[in-house]
Amino acid sequence: MGRSIGEPGPRRHPLGVPELRAELAAYLGRSRGVLATAAEVAVTADFDHTVGVVCHVLRELGCDHIAVENPGAPWQARLAEHAGLTVTGVPVDGEGIDVDALERSGARAVLVTPVSQVPTGAVLSSRRREALLRWAADVDGWVIEYDRDGHLWFGVGSGPLALQRHRPERVIYIGATGTLLGPCIRLGWAVAPDLVTDRLGRMQLGAPDPLTQLTFAHFISSGVLDQHVRQVRSVVRARRSALRDAVEQHLPGARMTGAPAGTHAYIQWPNGVDDVRLAAVARARSVLVHPGRHFQLGRRPFAPGVVVGYGAVRSGQLPEAVGVLAAAMRQVTGLLAS
Repeated sequence: MGRSIGEPGPRRHPLGVPELRAELAAYLGRSRGVLATAAEVAVTADFDHTVGVVCHVLRELGCDHIAVENPGAPWQARLAEHAGLTVTGVPVDGEGIDVDALERSGARAVLVTPVSQVPTGAVLSSRRREALLRWAADVDGWVIEYDRDGHLWFGVGSGPLALQRHRPERVIYIGATGTLLGPCIRLGWAVAPDLVTDRLGRMQLGAPDPLTQLTFAHFISSGVLDQHVRQVRSVVRARRSALRDAVEQHLPGARMTGAPAGTHAYIQWPNGVDDVRLAAVARARSVLVHPGRHFQLGRRPFAPGVVVGYGAVRSGQLPEAVGVLAAAMRQVTGLLAS
């Protein structure tokens, strides 16, 4: 028996079609440990749009100050500022965000990437996870969990599960299809308590049309998404391994930081290397990398390096690309010495 998709989604189903919300709740529960019912899931457009609307909701709830990771994705700070929030950068180290510094910031909300932090690749440690959730309870605050790469874990075991499962009343969990399906579909989700989803239902969430939502619901229920995730994980794991080997072979003065997860890596250079100049030289030779300095909020010192995205690069091309980086480093070091 066929199903009618009815009127356009935003009018009939402001939080997304019920079938997709139910499938997402079940899928996120079994794959990421998220605790949610369909009523707590909102279907959105993508990561950036979801961050923006959630920041607007926080503003409505009286939270006007948010902390972000520093270094971190600069566009996240801009989205929060656009929503009218004061933004403070909080340092990140090998264990993730510094919760002691967060406590001193005066913020009542924080945007964190617990798995494969951008740009460092750090994974939030168990100790920091517990401290972060205690902080949220103590200040009557909110944690926005930006789970971009949690499904792409290549280390021992199944990897860390969602923060949200420990404090669903304090954590707003957001995700999207971008790292799995690329730009072919703009579909994301937010999992939040009723206090937040009620307000999301009155906003323009940018979700795709009902037919696309129902198609993606079938993609989940049929098991095809699980199969696709396994395939993507296998391919990207091999690419990360090829990148690591190439860095060890061609860049003896550099090292990859972060845990084995995600679709990017941070290659840290020796102190004194101009990462902005290095990225420009590499770009002129058709290798696109992003300098670490571009991920700093304010003037906080940070070890020089470049962010390398390997999710869309074939394993066989990575040694050549790293060889270009090595040549660029030699050129830049020579320029600095002259």
